[in-house]
Formats: sequence, C-alpha cells, structure tokens
Amino acid sequence: PSRALFAVVALDYREVDSSSAIAGGWAALDFGDIEKDLASKLSDEDIRDVLLSIDAVNNLKKLRLTNCINISGVGLDPLRGSTIIEQIDLSLV
Repeated sequence: PSRALFAVVALDYREVDSSSAIAGGWAALDFGDIEKDLASKLSDEDIRDVLLSIDAVNNLKKLRLTNCINISGVGLDPLRGSTIIEQIDLSLV
C-alpha cells in the first residue's frame, strides 16, 4: 500500500506552487486528499516509508495526516531533528 499511496500523494503535490516548492518539490505532503477509507488504513510504517523516501527531514515543511486514525506517531520519527518543519496536522476532519 505504501507505493500506491505515495503515487497518489505525489501526483497531488507536484501542483504545489513555486513560492512554496523547495528543492525536490516536497514542501508539503497531504494525505487528507485521499479517500477516507484508505486514510484510515494507513499505518505508522506506511507514513515512515513515505517520509524516508522524500527525505522529509530536509525537505518537508507541512504534513497533513487528516483521517489517518491508525497513526500513533512512531511513523513520524523520520522528521526528528528537522529544522524546517512548520506544521503537522493530525486532525480527524
């Protein structure tokens, strides 16, 4: 599921405007735009794999995990030490 999910999110965030895009194009990552049923099945391992694959600690400013109800937070470890992360949204709506 991680590769399929990554493809969905990647397609959505290649549209980030140039003012917020950074090297590599991963200023923001939004899992809130995927189907609610799929979001509810995501695990910390899925999130971790995506964050590692985009080198999130050095690239990601905003992360939206809306409706990702199975996330405990362990999968966010690849963000540890980031000096550029500005926002993480864990809301259910």
